[in-house]
Formats: sequence, structure tokens, C-alpha cells
Amino acid sequence: MKHILCALVLFAGTLAFGQMGPAQSQPGQPRQGTPPTFPEGRQSPRQPMPPDQQAPAPEATSAERVQQQITREFTNEPTLANANLRADVDEASIVVSGTVDNAEQHDMALQIARSHAGDRNVVGKITIKEKA
Repeated sequence: MKHILCALVLFAGTLAFGQMGPAQSQPGQPRQGTPPTFPEGRQSPRQPMPPDQQAPAPEATSAERVQQQITREFTNEPTLANANLRADVDEASIVVSGTVDNAEQHDMALQIARSHAGDRNVVGKITIKEKA
């Protein structure tokens, strides 16, 4: 019973404080509240905001440039040091061919090609050398 009585008193107190309006300021005292957005006496600027601008559509990278980038990465990638790889690029696909020593090199070569593919399909025609 004590718990119910305490809950009622707490509820009534919460309602009473919730219903109280903002404190009245004394005459001559500045009103407290949210400060104005612009200093008093100044109007907000009437200049219209510029319209949203859209970024230009990304330019498709030419097949020749993509082929150069892939070939450069094949050469610079330490994992592919012993690999013999070639990338043939056209507007629709990238065909990676050649020979590598292991599956790790195979996966790295295809990953490099995919990173430059854009909307092009990547076709892997890579042979993994057999260990003798």
C-alpha cells in the first residue's frame, strides 16, 4: 500500500511541475529563452540560396587507359613478381590472361583487374603453373 501511495504522490508531483508555465520575469529584466537567430534590429538576409548542384556524371575511363593502369599495377605488385600476365581491355570487358605460380597470384591479378573494371566484366584466363 505504501508503494502505491508513493507512486501516486510522485505522479501528481510530476504532473504539477509539468503544468507550470515559464517563469515570469520581473519588469525591466531581460526575458530568458532562445536567443534570436539574427541580432535584434537586423533583418535576415533576403538573398536566395543557390540551387543544389549535381555532380557531373563520372566519365568512363578509356579502355587504353584502364589497360595501362592494370599493367602498371601488375608490374608494381610484389606478389606478382614472377607472373607473366596480360590484360586486354575493351569497352565491355577485361580479359586477364597469362601464367602465375600459385592461387594467391591468380586471385591478386583478378582483384587488380576488378579494381579498375568499373562497369566492365572481368574474365580470368590465367593458368596456374604446376609444381614439378
